[in-house]
This record gives sequence, C-alpha cells and structure tokens, in this order.
Amino acid sequence: MIHASAARFVFGLDGPELTDRERRLFAASPPLGFLLFARNLESAPQTVDLIAELRALNESSASPAPAPLLFVDQEGGTVDRLGPILGTRFPSPGRCAVAGTDRVHENAYLMGCAARMLGFDVDFAPVVDLGQPGTGAVILEGRTFGFHSEDVVVAGMMFLHGLTRAGIATCLKHFPGLGRGAVDSHLERPIVDAHDVDLMVTDVAPFTRLARIADGIMVGHAGYPGFTGDATPASLSPTIHSILRGPVGFSGVVYSDDLLMGALEGTVPERAARAAGAGCDVLVVSKGFEAYEEAMAAIEESPAAGGAVAFAVAERIEVLRAKCLAAPRPGFELTAW
Repeated sequence: MIHASAARFVFGLDGPELTDRERRLFAASPPLGFLLFARNLESAPQTVDLIAELRALNESSASPAPAPLLFVDQEGGTVDRLGPILGTRFPSPGRCAVAGTDRVHENAYLMGCAARMLGFDVDFAPVVDLGQPGTGAVILEGRTFGFHSEDVVVAGMMFLHGLTRAGIATCLKHFPGLGRGAVDSHLERPIVDAHDVDLMVTDVAPFTRLARIADGIMVGHAGYPGFTGDATPASLSPTIHSILRGPVGFSGVVYSDDLLMGALEGTVPERAARAAGAGCDVLVVSKGFEAYEEAMAAIEESPAAGGAVAFAVAERIEVLRAKCLAAPRPGFELTAW
C-alpha cells in the first residue's frame, strides 16, 4: 500500500550497503530522503556509489516519486562523518569560533564542498544551542559556538553562509535550545526548567535571528515547563511549534530530532504521529524499521494528514527540494577530493 506520508520521512540505513529488506521497504514507499552516518561511509567511492543507488531507488518504486534527498550530520569535531573518509578531520565549531569567524566560514565551506561532491543535499547543521557551563558546554562537547547568544548568532551566520556557498542546504538545531540540558537526549529527556521570558531572550535568540536565512530547523526532545507547563518533549509539543512559527517567524522546513532517541516514550509510529501532529514537517528516524507502514498510517490518521496543513507541509518540502536540485552538483573527482 502506497502512503503519501512516506514523503515526510528521512531514514538512516543499517550499514554501508543497502540490504534486501531496505530495498524492498523503500522501493515500495519512497521516503523524502536518507540520513547517512559513519557506519554507512567506508570510503569516498563507496559513498558515491551508495548515494547513486539510493537516488535510483525511486525509479523502481511502485509509484512515481522524486529522487530522494541525501542528508548528513556534518558539524566537525565530535560529529564528523566526512573527515575520516577524507583522511583529514574537520575541527569542531567551538574550536573554529575561538579562532574567529573567518575560520568558522572556511570550515563550513570546506565541509559543504566535500558533502556536495559526494552527493549530499542537506547538512543537519549548525548547532546554535548555547554552550552553558556545566550543561551544554559538557553534554554537547564543542558542538556549540559559545555561551553568549550574540557570539552564537555571528558564528552561526558565517557557518550558514559557508554551507550555502558550497551548495548545501542548512538546518539550525536543536530548537528551542539544548544549552541548559543536563543530560544527553539520546539517552533520556532533559528538562530545561527556566522562565519563558528568559528562554526567549537567551536560548531562543539565535534561532530568531537566523531563522530567515536557514533552510530548516530541527526541534529537539527536551521538555520546557516554562513554555508548556509540563515536561512534554519540544518535538511533540504544539506550543513549542507555535513559538517557532509565530514569534520566531520561521517559514522553512521543520524537522524532528531522531525519533529513536531515549528522550521519547511510546512506539515509533506513536512518536511519529505526535511529532507530525505537533508541527514537524519531516520525521527523522536514524534506522529503517519494520513498523514503517504502521508509522505512515498513523500520520495519515492524525490531524496533520489533510487539508491546509498537509498542503503547507508539501509546499515547504517542495521549496527545499527545488533549492537542492538547483544547486550545482560538481560530481566526484578523486583529485579534487
């Protein structure tokens, strides 16, 4: 059975090659795209071949579908998917920020060029959370540009410009800010217990300032009682999404953080339906899973499935796709690499 909601998913893969199960699953219901991790990338030629195979999957689909977009988490430092196969590690955002905004721009541009040459379309970067001493600065391990929101805005702007110049679409994360989170959301749910006004003028400020020049924003899984009155994860909260679309003024694609993270409860189909109902345009799942069809069906039964909401989601995704297709794709050339 073909589901229109398949076009709202981005999936990871199990390994460096597509399995027969993955081929069947994704050919039957093509997702919006694929997110590749270190486990999927053994060498540059292997990555190019894998991406080419993924782009061709939809040609054998049971229904016509656009070629999938290819996503990567490429920040530098501890989140460096491309450096190992290039043979040169990219420095962290924190290290570049200390060296100056020119270095932030240069690093982002070079990472973007590498990503585009391999065939990627979108980088889930930059992180614009604040590096709060004792929390964000520790948990996020150099992934932030600094503690002060103004410094983060300037560095974030340079990073965005570097990726855009390389032809890679961008994504700010993790709205409304994980800098105060005392635990890792991969393992459990952080609770950011701060007043809403305080959050708006500090943690949320970089997102507000950069929203109009970013292609996407990823919503994290922390709870913000100051905004919502309870511990509901941001990704599943209509209140948080109304802040993102309202006061922050963001009109691009909104992504969920990985729906397999330990910060969330319930089955993946339940998580996906709640995230879509709350306001996530695109649902990110770091691995393929057998309940894919169940998840698609759950979304189609939710309030996010029809009418003006579904039309607006499709329109935002189409704008992103058009930008990715319009950007020059240089192709892989070993000497340039």
